[in-house]
Amino acid sequence: MKKVINCLTIMLLFLVSSGIVRAQWQEQSSGVTTSLNSVSGVNDNIAWVCGNAGRVLRTNNGGINWINATGTGIPGTLDLYNIFAIDSTTALVTGSNTTAFVYRSTNGGLTWVQVFTQSGGFLNAIWMTTPLVGVMYGDPVGARWSLWRTTNGGVNWDSTGMFVPQAGAEAGWNNAMYVSGTNIWFGTNNSRVYYSPLSGLTGTWQVQSTTQASSYAVWFNTTTNGMLGGAQLMATNNSGVNWTAVTSPGTGNVTGITGNTTNYWFTRQATAIYRTTDNGVTFTTDYTAPVGTYTHIQKAAIGSRMWAVRNNGGISSSLSTVGIDPVSTEIPNSFALSQNYPNPFNPTTKFNFSLPEGANVSIRIYDIAGREVDVIANNQFLSAGVYTVNYSADRLSSGVYFYRITANEYVETKKMVLTK
Repeated sequence: MKKVINCLTIMLLFLVSSGIVRAQWQEQSSGVTTSLNSVSGVNDNIAWVCGNAGRVLRTNNGGINWINATGTGIPGTLDLYNIFAIDSTTALVTGSNTTAFVYRSTNGGLTWVQVFTQSGGFLNAIWMTTPLVGVMYGDPVGARWSLWRTTNGGVNWDSTGMFVPQAGAEAGWNNAMYVSGTNIWFGTNNSRVYYSPLSGLTGTWQVQSTTQASSYAVWFNTTTNGMLGGAQLMATNNSGVNWTAVTSPGTGNVTGITGNTTNYWFTRQATAIYRTTDNGVTFTTDYTAPVGTYTHIQKAAIGSRMWAVRNNGGISSSLSTVGIDPVSTEIPNSFALSQNYPNPFNPTTKFNFSLPEGANVSIRIYDIAGREVDVIANNQFLSAGVYTVNYSADRLSSGVYFYRITANEYVETKKMVLTK
């Protein structure tokens, strides 16, 4: 049975009875129990995590295995609060106590080299827009925000042209920065977000007022539509010129936000991950971890997988962030799987499937050699009805693939061709 090559690169599943699409989550073994404070995904296979006691972890296979990437160079007494992964071998990580540090590894975490230090500072986040160009923000030092830029992959950092004066005693928060192209947003504890449309250069910083004191997380799905997290969740549709509170589930401060298109996922100081599929109009609980409190969540830069980390060493991973949408509530006469369209495709396609009765549905994708390359739905219950799947194969290479659905006793496989 396993030899049948197939499966779709499809999306995923869920609680359609409530009209909400959910991502499928699974627990992964980190091998540690210390707090993990930040995660950075390169693609659906490669991700890095950092945490307390100088801990760094890395995966090259989607989190099936997390390896110790602490290596040498980072003191075991230094807590690490933010990490940005460039690829499977290169990453930058920040650590702070009474002095702030940045360490860089180019060999998968075997060794780390200190590339920055700042006495009395606290570095909150690094974001690389290319392998060479990136920005960093930290708490103010000497009455000015600690804003830095690199053009050589983090080897050197320069603050020229990035002056923003501190207002009162304001400070920032780890992971509370989002960068898209030349647009930069970062959160504070002063009822404001700082925004620059020009990479923070030449004094192009604007103050965006909010109705909550602290902004612990910020994420934009487009240059205009974004979410801001503090004691509550806030949304904008004009790049942050106006932030409006939205009614969202859960309690505690928002510790992370991520998303794509009209979907956002966020974590609070609790065990649950929440999701909205309509830019914050409605929400649902997407996943609840067994133990621990979530500290950060982020989607891979390329691909659809998400990771969320917790204060007990816990790591949760989604199998996909794409949804299965109900097409009709009319109950079909039989099980069926349609041919994807368009086919060939690049990189998105769609297909329908029909369930004459409620079923535990699995959807998997295989390459021409019969190797499983994606798992989107894994024994998830769906009510009777007709569903459509909108799939993006942006992380796969050109070739022939097979998508397979298993629903109760029904099994069917179809071929699709990806041309890039």
